[in-house]
Amino acid sequence: MSDDARPQVLIIEDEPDMNDLLADILSAYGFEPVQALSGEQGLERLAERPPDAIFLDLMLPGLSGFKICKQLKDSRQTRTIPILILTALDSHPDRRNAYEAGADDYVTKPFTPDALVSRLRECLEQTRQCVERYDHLSLTIEPTGSIGALKAFNALMTCLYCRTDLATAEIEALRKGLVALADTADGWATDRDGRPPVRLSIRFEGQHLDLAFEAATDSGDAFLAEHLAPDAAVPAALTDAGVIDRLVTSDAGVTLEKTLPPRET
Repeated sequence: MSDDARPQVLIIEDEPDMNDLLADILSAYGFEPVQALSGEQGLERLAERPPDAIFLDLMLPGLSGFKICKQLKDSRQTRTIPILILTALDSHPDRRNAYEAGADDYVTKPFTPDALVSRLRECLEQTRQCVERYDHLSLTIEPTGSIGALKAFNALMTCLYCRTDLATAEIEALRKGLVALADTADGWATDRDGRPPVRLSIRFEGQHLDLAFEAATDSGDAFLAEHLAPDAAVPAALTDAGVIDRLVTSDAGVTLEKTLPPRET
């Protein structure tokens, strides 16, 4: 959090009236607004003083909101700054693209001040908890193309950025691999009974990462055999990229394991 008693929020919004409205809302609720009318100006403001959170429009002149979000979330220095997308774009592809870029929340216009500030406070609290405990993570999800799954993958990526020295390219390879598996599981479910074929348990503790897949439906074992065999596309790509050390098959399912380099302090 910034040194000021009031949390600082950077507003990157090219419409002056909306930018001023957001600044007024933040001030009224005890936050310190910092205003930028373009992506480039926003990055300049951030370099001067990293904010506690960012309100980010997607439809910006020049550097788009998607690119800014991706750039900030790919950097260890700015990864944990919560980014709330504020936009008139309300399609599923736009939401998905934003979360794939690492966004923490997605708020569509119009919104009420109370609802917006509530979402902001939730993001700040989640970030506080994450920074304190990002040496471990344990959660179980259905790996699909859902927003919930993308948020879970983002939480894992933040763990890896904050607590290991894995290169950005390695972390990105893991994210892409998980998203590809989730999309494949979506297609598999659509062609069969509509249910996700597998469950994924993500366990990150100390320097160990386990991604454990187990069958969730009658067709789950067939999915594991086809898409999580050692020579299947995603496991092979992750192994080649050095993101996965071992693939372990058991009666319970398939586990991708990695011993992680510690973060130098």
